[in-house]
Amino acid sequence: MNKLNIFVSSSCYDLSQLRTNIYDFITDSGHNPILSEFNSFPVSPELNAVENCIKNVKENADILVLIVGNRYGSVIENGKSITNTEFLTAKQKGIPVFCFIDKSALNALNFWKDNKDADFSRFVDNTKIFEFIDDIRTKRNIWVFPFEQSKEIIETLKIQMSYLFKDSLKLKSILDKNIDDFFKLNLSEKCLKILIERNDLYETEFFYQTFIDEIEKKEFLKNDIEYSILVEPKHFIKDAIELANWGSNRLQSVMVIVENLKNLFPLIYKFINEEGKPSDIKGLYYTSLKYSQIFEQLLNWMIEVKSTHITEEYSDLKIHLAEMVSDVMTDIWNFPFEIRTQILKIKQQYINGETIEPLNFNLKLDINSEAQLKFHEKLTNIINTFKNTEIALNNQSY
Repeated sequence: MNKLNIFVSSSCYDLSQLRTNIYDFITDSGHNPILSEFNSFPVSPELNAVENCIKNVKENADILVLIVGNRYGSVIENGKSITNTEFLTAKQKGIPVFCFIDKSALNALNFWKDNKDADFSRFVDNTKIFEFIDDIRTKRNIWVFPFEQSKEIIETLKIQMSYLFKDSLKLKSILDKNIDDFFKLNLSEKCLKILIERNDLYETEFFYQTFIDEIEKKEFLKNDIEYSILVEPKHFIKDAIELANWGSNRLQSVMVIVENLKNLFPLIYKFINEEGKPSDIKGLYYTSLKYSQIFEQLLNWMIEVKSTHITEEYSDLKIHLAEMVSDVMTDIWNFPFEIRTQILKIKQQYINGETIEPLNFNLKLDINSEAQLKFHEKLTNIINTFKNTEIALNNQSY
């Protein structure tokens, strides 16, 4: 039987003894610990330390044990710490994450929420750690285990690993009998569990979970825009005519992307059938997949626009162009999580015997009209200036 690869993610220097204790526990349990300070840590020599850590989460980790102490750690290019990035990578990969947070950091979190400008240096090295913890508990909806000593983490892991093993056996048994191979290959464990258990409203649960799973796969690309980690320019604009053609083409291109997304929404109502009739589960997955792919197209469009090389004189043109869809991009990202909130509310209404509110799948995809106006005005001025200059030069030649 192959050993489980258990990646332990935390800051190293302040938690060195704790990490050693966890390493010994994982080894004694018959599993394979992956901790960066040990010789057994797989290393690709051509990669730096951060890249090796992320690569190991992506390629080797079966489980992530996330331990958050009082140190956020060094911030890397994406604007987050290594530990934060390892966590996001594990979430994107869809592996189980067991999260342990120092009790003192949790206690300080409530004070930080009430007064974010206060001095917390005697509690943490960087207040970004509070943002990280808040993200884990609220947006990511991850179960958190408070701890003070390593023995609490070890005892909790013993119990949770046992539960995980039992769930895996149950999951494998049911998968072998009842689940289509297509779903086995493409869905996260959370989605498969929803299909297996088939609780009340499981179809709508499946819908929001696939939406979230697929959209979260694009988070790193979204971060590239947020932290301005751009690519090498594909376009080098030399004059006003090139600029006009480029701007017009980019505008038409983004309109097509937004229109494709609008065309996708009627399919949701097609695949989610009325109560008492089975929904088209594969169709719902198709909708989620296409939604995330169109979102990726929009992200790549924005990266290409922001990366385009334009002379300083006209550089604000691409800023206006990008701003036109910045709100759309945010709304697309938030939509799956808003659907989850709606469905969880509906589930509670169902349990309480209350009137169930209808799901609202409406997503406004409005281009920022102010940015669009600025873009058109700027582009028109550039073209008119170019034409007037050209006419003046022609008159001089006579």
